[in-house]
Amino acid sequence: MALKHKTAVVLGGHGGIGTEIGKHLLKNGISKLFILDIVPILDSEKRAEMQACNIDAIIFYEQCDITKKEQMSKLLRSKVVEKLNFIDVFVNSAGIVNEQNPEAVVAINLVGAINSSLIALDLMSLDNSGLGGYIINVASIAGLEPFPYCSVYTATKHGIVGFTRSLGIDTVLVKTGVKFITICPGATETSLFQKSRNVYLFPWMEEPGRKLMRQIPLQNPGIVGECVIRALVEGETGSVWICVGGRIERVTSPSMWNEKMLLNIEP
Repeated sequence: MALKHKTAVVLGGHGGIGTEIGKHLLKNGISKLFILDIVPILDSEKRAEMQACNIDAIIFYEQCDITKKEQMSKLLRSKVVEKLNFIDVFVNSAGIVNEQNPEAVVAINLVGAINSSLIALDLMSLDNSGLGGYIINVASIAGLEPFPYCSVYTATKHGIVGFTRSLGIDTVLVKTGVKFITICPGATETSLFQKSRNVYLFPWMEEPGRKLMRQIPLQNPGIVGECVIRALVEGETGSVWICVGGRIERVTSPSMWNEKMLLNIEP
């Protein structure tokens, strides 16, 4: 996908990974970027850094709570569409870790991501006078394999991978013009785990959990931004990309579904 003169929305765009995704989209030609996050204001220094990535781009900021479906829907359908006209790229990078509050983790990491994806799909779909495009959900390497001591977080990320892959089929692409891609970062240098409380499922897991985390080398969040750009350029719908230890590659997973079979089924 050529990004020049395209528009993008980054949900969770004030976090370390979300900010880097926004920067890389701007560097690669996005002309209008709408950043949504629960944090109401991005500080002036970060705004300046973002703008410096593309001085000709127009960047919008708005507060958004991904757990409030109606609020999110109204915001996307009104202010976002009003400013961008069309959404070409929609990225959901919102996420938390809190093993002691499964309801909140599921609401943000899984239900919120599902709702935002479906709202974006409705707006972007060819059936609804949209132009098609890409919906990218940022999951985690924990969505592909167990992440010790963080079972709730792992469950939500597995859910996002499954949800996004199940929509990433040619039948959906032909009908809507929208491709679905999953990004699975490995351990990344952000505040998600370092500053979060209640990271581990049980209190006795904290010591071994922290020992494990200290053994895992952290990558710069910029690699996730690079991964998103590469996925947009090379990625087929349904593709899953990992960025682990600074390495980016597409992963393949077995599927019982044959695309030719699915295309022969009337939607």
